[in-house]
Amino acid sequence: MYIRKVQKKNQGSQKIYEYLHLIENVRTENGPRQKLILNLGNIDIPEDNYKELANCIEGFLVGQKNLVSPDPIIEKIARKAIKRIFDKRSKEEAASTLDQRCVSNSERNFRVIDISSTESGVLRTIGPEYVCHKMWQELCFDEILLNAGVSRFTLPIMETLVIGRLVDPGSELHTFQWAENRSAIYELTEKTNFPSLSSLYRAGDLLFKHKEALESNLSRQEKNLFSLQEKMCFFDLTNTYFEGELKGNSKAKLGRSKEKRSDCKLLTLALIIDEDGFAKYSHLFPGNQYEGKTLKEMIECLEKARSDLGKGQTIIMDAGISVVY
Repeated sequence: MYIRKVQKKNQGSQKIYEYLHLIENVRTENGPRQKLILNLGNIDIPEDNYKELANCIEGFLVGQKNLVSPDPIIEKIARKAIKRIFDKRSKEEAASTLDQRCVSNSERNFRVIDISSTESGVLRTIGPEYVCHKMWQELCFDEILLNAGVSRFTLPIMETLVIGRLVDPGSELHTFQWAENRSAIYELTEKTNFPSLSSLYRAGDLLFKHKEALESNLSRQEKNLFSLQEKMCFFDLTNTYFEGELKGNSKAKLGRSKEKRSDCKLLTLALIIDEDGFAKYSHLFPGNQYEGKTLKEMIECLEKARSDLGKGQTIIMDAGISVVY
């Protein structure tokens, strides 16, 4: 294997773009040919390191540790390339599955493998992700989002963001690194392209945009799946603080912080759950929201989302909420 620099010119301008291609020499019936293994993209490394990078990638592929580069930058680039090569191969193998089914066992090629010589490489988790993925399907989230106008290509990113918060909670950056390096979530969600960190931020905005439809359908699906009685509704509020000025958030206000951080701007979260702990409805209020004025609005919103919850429920709240009409 070796690396070749390729230059391409944009048709709309005179700007020239440079890419690195991973090339392999192969023998064919018509003689030796050059095969493109992977387009590495625009990688900023000295040309003197091209050979070292190609050797490092080949070392990971064939299991020769002596070819792995001691340079951490070269090794990091090589590991990313290996992941893309494996993804590319898995797609090619999946496409040829139908052809392979037509081949009888007598025509198949078998190889003897020395199990003691094998070693694990890129380790990823899949157990918790599989459970969450099946629940995502049972709750019909894809259908809800598609009916709301969300692109089918965005659904895997949205599912990854939600499952990441359940399995390994953290920020969007944390979820991005978890999905790329530690989880097999994309094997379940059938990733159609290579998502960026920005795509996770956009997915979060879309999820919040369709919050009402998601919560309403989720509440109904949970009732059917778990045979919920829904005779009681528990209502309460809490707030959380943010560092910084938050000039772009109109709901971020100074108020009485339950975390003793009244020096920071707050947001108030109102939540209604049933007697089994399943969420029925949630809403974000300004940080300086007077609690007594939230109950009526929350009950009306709940009845709008779930008309069947308009009668026969007992509302339970703490003594700090005084009902004001």
